[in-house]
Amino acid sequence: MKKLKSEKKSKPKRKPYSEAKSDERVERNWKKTHGLFTRGEYSVAVIRCGTCIELSVNFAVRQELVVKRELPLSFVDKLLKNANGLRNKYLNIFLPIMAEHEKYYKLTKLWKNNIIAINKQRNAIVHSGEFRSNSAALKVMKKTYEALETIISFYEHNSEFKRI
Repeated sequence: MKKLKSEKKSKPKRKPYSEAKSDERVERNWKKTHGLFTRGEYSVAVIRCGTCIELSVNFAVRQELVVKRELPLSFVDKLLKNANGLRNKYLNIFLPIMAEHEKYYKLTKLWKNNIIAINKQRNAIVHSGEFRSNSAALKVMKKTYEALETIISFYEHNSEFKRI
């Protein structure tokens, strides 16, 4: 006997992006980035890499200020919004918060070795209209994966990032 449309099992709906937690947003964006790269959309994948890093910094800042220091989420979100951009969020909020941690050296090294390069590649595409090849995008993807794993690993989370 055939099932009616209303009787068919439907996939459980995924939580809307606007309701997703910070770490879930990072994971979703990385999955999208990975898919773009796999489909050969290298320039867009590089742009998404920048987004992934920025979202991971947002997650880390919220963990430090909201979870650990119990500051109001609305205040922290306003700080992040006003910081506008990866450079400001990382250098002016995240690194100063982490200055007294043993992780600080690793995070400054991550900025110099990975995040500057990611942001530079992203900005060249967005602001100058440049394009990226497979090999150039692959380098950015690898740097992004390493940065995500480093930043997110400092905190409790349920995210998984597919390797490149």
